[in-house]
Formats: sequence, C-alpha cells, structure tokens
Amino acid sequence: MGKKYIFLAGMHRAGSTLLTSILNQNPSIFASSSSPVCNVLYWSNRLWSDQIALQANPNPMAVQAVLGSMIPSFYSTRPEQIIIDKGFNWGVPENLLFLTNALGYVPKFIVMDRPVNEVFDSYNELLAKSPDFVGNIHEFMEGMVLSHDNLLKEIPKQCFVVNYERLCNDTQGLLNEFYGFIDEPIYSHDLSYIVNTNTDNDKVWGLIDMHEIRPTIGEK
Repeated sequence: MGKKYIFLAGMHRAGSTLLTSILNQNPSIFASSSSPVCNVLYWSNRLWSDQIALQANPNPMAVQAVLGSMIPSFYSTRPEQIIIDKGFNWGVPENLLFLTNALGYVPKFIVMDRPVNEVFDSYNELLAKSPDFVGNIHEFMEGMVLSHDNLLKEIPKQCFVVNYERLCNDTQGLLNEFYGFIDEPIYSHDLSYIVNTNTDNDKVWGLIDMHEIRPTIGEK
C-alpha cells in the first residue's frame, strides 16, 4: 500500500507545532517540521517551463513524471504510511495547482486557523525577543492568509480546519474528528505529556522560541 499524503497549510502561529507533535505520537503518522517541498515544487515547475529545449521539443509526460516523483521521493525514507507535509503556502493558487498536477488528484489539507490579529500579536511577542530578525512579517502573513482563504474557498470538502482555540480546549474531540476526516482509526494520544517533535533550528529563522510548545494541554 502506498503512502497517504496530507498537507498542512494556512495560518502561522496557530498551533501547528503542537498539533504535529501530538500526531507524531501515532507510529503510523509522520508530521513534518517546516518542509521545503512546497517551494521546491513551485520553482521546479518554473524551471521546467523556462527550458528552451522543452519549448522546442515538448515532453509534458516526462516532466509530469519527474514532478510527480518529487514528493514520494522526498519521503521515501520514512516508514510511516501517513505523511503530513507542513508548508503554510500550499493553498496559494499556483502552489495548489502545481501540487494537484504533481499528485494527479486533489489531496486533503489540514488548514490552521486563528484570527489575524492574534497571529500578528503572537509574532510581535517573538519579535520582541528576536532583535536580529531581518524577515518581513507582513509578507509571511499575506501568503498564509491567501493560502488559508483560497483552500477554504476552492476545496472546502478537502479541508480539515484546526482552530487554535479549539485545539487548545477541545483537543481530543478535534483529534477524533481528524481521524474520521482521513479515514483512519482513532489513536489514543497522551495529552498529559507532549514531546516537541519539531526539528527546525529557530536560529535560522531568526525568531527565538518560534517552535516552543507547552508539554501539557491547558498548562499555563
């Protein structure tokens, strides 16, 4: 049986690290930290379309085969059968088109959801601790809002919305619904001891403690 691919997109600062750390307790699931796959697939499509040799001698089936092999190849060393790729901009229209073309079908998405003002406030807390940050938070937010809104507009039936408040306050209920959404048996997660499975080096992002989580749901 081949792997089942699910894609996490939508809003930053909405509990994705907490959610993926919980889901990674299930030995059948690998939920990634920040994934390069979305950007690589985007630029690969662009690179192929810019090739003069292909314009002179089109071979769309070969290009499709290469692009379609990228995601399975990237996760080929993972033994888990359910792969959740975390790329917040998967829902941006062009990325969504490239992804569905590569896979040959419309996949399921986890769409992280949190009010924009709360996301902005959360970023400001990180920025206060990260004086060396040189990125553009507004660009980050524009992309994630577009991704979030486009997914819910274009393919709502393929989307499982994870609202930040509900993730924190009705975790088990949300998890039960998620397993129904992906057609998998409910797994008994330990919400009293959550190990952070994120492997990002936050120094590279320039935002201190960007992927910190509390080890227990509801802990203050």
